[in-house]
Parts: sequence; C-alpha cells; structure tokens
Amino acid sequence: MLDIKLKNSSDRKGAGLYVSVVLLSILAAFIVLLYKPIAENAKVFIEKEKEEKQEQLNEFSESEKKEFLNKLFQGTYVLKWDLDRQKNNKKLDASGVFLENSDTVNSDTELYGTPQEDANINASEDFKDYTEEEYEDSMNMESFKQDFANLMDDWSYEFYYNTLSAYALEYYGVDNQSGQIISNTGTKLNAFLDSENMAEEIKKIQEDYYFYAVINFDKDGNVTIPYFHGIMGDNPNAYLAQNLTQQMVERNWGNPAWYASRVKKPSDMSVIYAVRSEEALSNANTWQYSYLMEQLNNNAYGKAGGAYLFAAAMIIIVLLGFLLPLIKPLRIGKGIEASIPIEICLIGFSITVAFYSEIFLPLINETVWGDLFELNANNILGTNAARGVSYVFNILIWLVILFVWFTGVLSIRELFIKGPVRYVKENSFIGRFLNWIIREVRKLIRYATSFDMSKKDNKKLLLLLGCNMLLLIVFCMFWYVGIFAVIIYTGVLLYQIKKRKDKIASDYQVILAAASSISEGELDISIEKDLGVFNSLRDELMEVQTGFRRAVLEETKSQKMKTELITNVSHDLKTPLTAIITYIDLLKDKNISEEQKESYVETLDRKALRLKLLIEDLFEMSKAASNTITIHPIEMDLTALIKQVHFEMSDRITAAEIDFRVRMPEDKVIVKLDSDKAYRIFENLLNNMCKYAQRGSRAYLDLEIHDKQTVITLRNISREELNFTGDEIVERFVRGDKARNSEGSGLGLAIAKSFTGLQNGTFTVTTDGDLFKVVIVFPLVKNISEAITEVE
Repeated sequence: MLDIKLKNSSDRKGAGLYVSVVLLSILAAFIVLLYKPIAENAKVFIEKEKEEKQEQLNEFSESEKKEFLNKLFQGTYVLKWDLDRQKNNKKLDASGVFLENSDTVNSDTELYGTPQEDANINASEDFKDYTEEEYEDSMNMESFKQDFANLMDDWSYEFYYNTLSAYALEYYGVDNQSGQIISNTGTKLNAFLDSENMAEEIKKIQEDYYFYAVINFDKDGNVTIPYFHGIMGDNPNAYLAQNLTQQMVERNWGNPAWYASRVKKPSDMSVIYAVRSEEALSNANTWQYSYLMEQLNNNAYGKAGGAYLFAAAMIIIVLLGFLLPLIKPLRIGKGIEASIPIEICLIGFSITVAFYSEIFLPLINETVWGDLFELNANNILGTNAARGVSYVFNILIWLVILFVWFTGVLSIRELFIKGPVRYVKENSFIGRFLNWIIREVRKLIRYATSFDMSKKDNKKLLLLLGCNMLLLIVFCMFWYVGIFAVIIYTGVLLYQIKKRKDKIASDYQVILAAASSISEGELDISIEKDLGVFNSLRDELMEVQTGFRRAVLEETKSQKMKTELITNVSHDLKTPLTAIITYIDLLKDKNISEEQKESYVETLDRKALRLKLLIEDLFEMSKAASNTITIHPIEMDLTALIKQVHFEMSDRITAAEIDFRVRMPEDKVIVKLDSDKAYRIFENLLNNMCKYAQRGSRAYLDLEIHDKQTVITLRNISREELNFTGDEIVERFVRGDKARNSEGSGLGLAIAKSFTGLQNGTFTVTTDGDLFKVVIVFPLVKNISEAITEVE
C-alpha cells in the first residue's frame, strides 16, 4: 500500500513537471513568434530615434575630431623633444627643453628627487636671499617642473603606443636649423616642404591620403599651416585652437594660464601628419559610436514592443507560479523548487534583467533581419534552415529564462506560506549561515559551561576566561561607548550566571531525590534529564542502581535455585533410598523364596548404583561450581574422541531406536582438552539424547571448523514437549520432563556445560518447538593443513 502511495506521489510530481515544461515551452514559442511584428514596428522608431539624436551624433563626431587634433598637438611637443635629444645626442629631460630658465640636464644622472627634496636644496642654496613670496613661487615652480616632466612622459607614451596605431598616423618631423629628421613612414611627406620642385609628389600624396597637415614653427614659435585637409572643413584654425592652458587645468594647477606661459612653444621645426583613409581616422572611437547606435536601436526595439513583451512574460510567469500550485494533484512547488535560496533567485532575476538590456533587444534584430550564427553566410545551411536554427535557439533561451523565473516565483511564494522569519531561516544562505553560527556558538557555550565534576576542566575554564578577556579588550577600544557596553555585558553575564546557578541547584535536587529513592529500595527509577555538571554523577548513580538491581535479581534467583536444589535433591535421593529400605525389609521376611530374594537383591543393586551415580554427579557438579576440579589439558584428536564415545554408546542408541548420524572431517582435528572431562561431556550429551529423544527419529552430530574454532552441533527431536528455555534446561536438576518420571539426575547438561566452560569452550542450548539443539565451541589448536605440514 505504501509503495502504491509513493508511486502515485512520484507520478503526480512527474505530471506537474511535464505540465510546467509544456506551458513554459508554449509561452517561449509565442514570445519568439512576436519577434517579427516587433522588428517591423521598430523600423519607424529607429528613424525617429536617429532624428532625435542626430544633434548628439553630430556632437559626437565633432568631439572625435577635436580629440584627434589634441593628439596631434601633444605629438608635436613629443617630436620636438625627440628632435632635440637626437640633435644634442643626449637624453634630455622634457622640462629642460620646454621650461623657461631651465638648464638642459643630462639624464644619465637622476634628474629630480621629490619636490620637497628639491625645495630643501634650493632653499638652502639658490633661494636663500628670496622674500617669502618669491620663495613660495620658487617652490611651486620646482614642483611644476617635476609635474611637467611626468606630463611629457605620459604624452610620449600615448603618442607612440596608442595614437599612431589607433589612427594609423604617419608623421615626418624636421629640425629647420640642423636638418635632423624623425619619421615613421617611407612616403616622401617632406615634399610638402618644397612645393615648387615637388609638385607631382604633393599631388600624389593628396590623392593617396584622406587627411594631411603641414605645421611650420619659426624660431620664435610662431605657427603657419600651409596645408590642412580632411577634417574640420579643411580649416587650419581648428588646430591653432589647441593650447596648453587646458592641459594645465586638467593637471589641477592654480592659475593655469601663467604656468602654460612658462612652457616654451616648439620652434624652428616643421611637422607633417598624414592618415590614408577616413576609416582609419575614426577607428579609435568606432566602439563609442557603435555603442551609441546600439543604444539607439535598443531604445527603438524597446518602444516597438520589446519592453512590453518582456514585462508581459514576467507577469504571466508570476501568475503561473502562484496559480499552478493550487492544482494539488500536480504537486507543483512541493519539491526542491520550494527550498531554493532567495539569493539564487535574485541572481537569476538579475541575470535575466541583464539579458533584457544587453541581449534580448539585439537578439530580436539579429534573429529577424540577420544571420545569427552565420550558418548561411558560411554556406553551412540554407537561408530557411539557418533561420529555423535561430528561432529554435531563441525558444530554448526563453525556456531557460522562463524556467528560472518560474522556480524563483515558486520559491518566493513560500514567503507567504512560511512567514518572513521562517522563510529567511530556510530559504536563504544568510539565514542558514546565521543559524549555523548560532548553533556553533551554542555548542561552544555548552562545551565551555558543561564542566565534568569527575575530571579537571582547566581548558574550559581558560576558554571562558579568554573569551571574557577578549570581549573586555574589545569594549575598552571604544572608550566611553565601551563603558556602556561593559555595563550591558555585566547585566547579561549576571543573568546567565544566575540562570546557570538555578539550573545547577535544580539538577542537584534531581540527583538527591534519585539517591534517596535508591536508598529506600526503589530500583526502577530513571533519570533522562540533562543534568549538566552532574551528568557523570547521574551516570554513576544509574550504574549503582543497575548493579543493585542485578544483585537483587541474582540473589532472588540464587534463593530460588537453593529451594529447587533442596527439593530436587531430596526427591532424587529419597526415591532410591526409600526403595532400598523397602527391599531390605522384604528380605528380612524368612518366608520368601530364593527367586524373590534374587529379584530383590538385583533391584537393591540397581537402586544403590543409581544412588551412587547421583551422589557422584552431585559431587562433580559441586566441584565444577566451586572451581575445585583439576584440569589436565593435552593436544588430542577430537574426531577420534567422538568416534570412541559413539562406539561405546552404540548399544544404548540402538535400544533407544534413534537414527544417529555423525558428520565430521576425515582428517584430524587437534584441540587442547582434558580427555576425561571431554569424554564426559559427549557421554552426557548422548545419554541425554537416548533418554529424551523421540523414538524412531533422526539425530545429528556435526563437527565443523570455522575461523580457528571447532564447532560441534548436536540436534534431536524431543519425545516430550519442551516447556523449557535453553538457559533453564541446563540448570541443575532440570530434566527433559518436568514430572521427573524418567531416570537420571538432571545434572547431565549442567555438568557438560561446566566442563566445557572450564576448558575455555562455550556451551549453548537452544530450543525451537520440539527441536533440541546443543552447540559447543572449542579453540582449534591445529587445522588440517597445519597438521599435514607438520607431518611433512
């Protein structure tokens, strides 16, 4: 019945999952089918967006061109610096080239220390006669030199490692005084400097290059630009608008115009810049333009229905998440989805929101108008097949997103079922972590405060004091706030100590009451309560109670056995003794015949022999019980001993009409036993079998070897009903018939068990209906293979 219920529950859960997946798949397919109408509608919005943002696009284009001219302005200073270094064949510092009143310095030595170090040196030597205002200006100038050197290092790195590659910029620079040249191109850009003789070369350059500019500096730094083409309406004034003042503003220098005036302009040089294509000129900022256009398209697709579709899908999922679990046979929301942590749900929601802004809207455009995986472009699939793959991919993507939403809604639904507190505890990583922290702190507190009074708990005492010290140290770190914290902490500590003291007093009363009950003889009490520091005392008290109970039971059993012993011994001794007295009286009659005398004497002999055997058994049992029997163990073959007993008892077995079957190994089984006592064990067992086994039945004796042990099993069917347990039947003076009508002393099994125990063996009797079974186990000295090895 339970299996059927479990199967039905599993089937319903599977049905709920199937229904959920089907509904989500239908919704995903419906969403993808709406791609085409949204894409068609987006065309109108894209045109509107372009019109609205045309001014922004124009401004962006202008800013790109201004940024390019700014890079050329910076590059001109860098080229001037490099030309001077080549001309002087020295590693000149930039401040020595461009700053007024600065000597050129060989950079093989360190150019500058920190501004403060430079200030200290200058203050002690060069500026000792300055006024305070002049001294401050000098200090600022020294700092400015260091900052300008850093600025030129930045410009040089930017020019050579970014600007040239970003714009595919070619340059040609020449020092007009020395004729020193610096260039990165093999094109003869210097043709612009000799327009009369190289007109053809200039014309060719103008045809090959989209942008070119020639900038000449006279010895005073005045600028002329004879050629400027490609941007800003071919107006050279766009370049002339660049200046150092803005650079100083960006470096956060006060009075930037004054500092800019301290910098020498490039002089007595010409620089030619050229870019071959318009694409190369705009490559540096293409990604910014692309990003702007992507925003424009996303806005258009969002207004065309993408945003509404996304929102509608979320609303439908929320409704499904709250309504489907109401259909109880589906068992939706009863599994792992109900315990998903809220953090995972929030991550899933965040990812799907990012999916909308970053992927969803461009995906519509690419799916409807493009080749999403370029399957058709690469001739892998035809147009329709490639589009089909794109749509299937979109359905799968949406199915995953909808499933994330759906499971998240099912998890959040538990907030209304469990309540805020329980929901945070069970459905959040933070709650679970806090619960774990609380559990561990409680364990630590229980460990630190659960002193075992029977042991030294110095470690726990040190732990408590150490924690207390750490808390006090932390409180002391907060000064006055810490004082209030210490006051609160002391109050909490007082409450906890009082609570602990009351518990100890209560636990002590429980122990005291239990001890009083035990002392009054009540031995059935039990203490299950956790008694804290008294737990060890409680355990010891319960052990004492168990020991008392065991002693009382043993004493009761002993008294009962003594009573039964006296009764049984009296009965078993009185019966043959009475018969002997009776027959002696009969023999005193002189009128009896000789035949009667012989019969009486035979009966007397039999009864006297029975009395003798009974007394001998009683003496042997007494010796065994008091451990006064001397055992002489020797290594012997157990199979030979059992065969001997069987042979000598064969007549009695035959007379008892029992089919007795013995199964033993053919090889020797060597054990260390006292041969006489071992013989008596098996003799008693076979005698017992002959007395009480059902006539005409089969009996078995099996000898087997298991794990270095010899196991002897004897089984037979009892003639009388077995109303004894296995333990009761081996007690002294217990026979197979409670009426005690059969012969025997009732000591046979008891003697056999005692002799077995004295020889390190075990003797077990079990009964099952009328089946009587004895199992004897002795340690094995040598197994068969060891015996064969020893002989060899």
